[in-house]
Amino acid sequence: MQTSTTTGDVMGGAGGFQTDTESLKAEGTSFVKLGEDFQNSVKRLMDGLSALGAGPPGTPPAGGQKEPDKSFGEQFTSGLTSFASKADMPPWGDDEIGEKFGVVYEGVRDGMYESMGHLSSKLQEIGKALTSMSKNYAESEDFSESLIKQHVPNPQAGGSDKLVSRLEGPRPH
Repeated sequence: MQTSTTTGDVMGGAGGFQTDTESLKAEGTSFVKLGEDFQNSVKRLMDGLSALGAGPPGTPPAGGQKEPDKSFGEQFTSGLTSFASKADMPPWGDDEIGEKFGVVYEGVRDGMYESMGHLSSKLQEIGKALTSMSKNYAESEDFSESLIKQHVPNPQAGGSDKLVSRLEGPRPH
């Protein structure tokens, strides 16, 4: 992310500060897009693992329904020609080693899904915050500039057409 701020003279005074609000806005949009892309990648990963029988899908089935169950005849025919009897079993098997592997794998997988989902939402939040920040900076700078440009009479300067050129703090008693 590239933002630039500059300090220097503002309207002839010293110590001004300006923020590149367009860069903030652009980077905010980029972060939102990055978060959305990451979220889509996580869903594709989950769907791929689900297709292998190694986890829940990332995208729920259309209409919120699951696949219809196979009839007894379809299950019987499939069982004769394939390993359909193992269809509901995870790919690592159900023996002792497979069960141990499954416990570890599922714990890591579920933690990974949770953390990746959290990261995706945080990237999007950062993007929205940067965009909001750019808007707030722009409004603040516009307001400050309008105050600086106001004509303020200075009776101490000997005429009403003189501008205030320097502010002094309270004088000690």
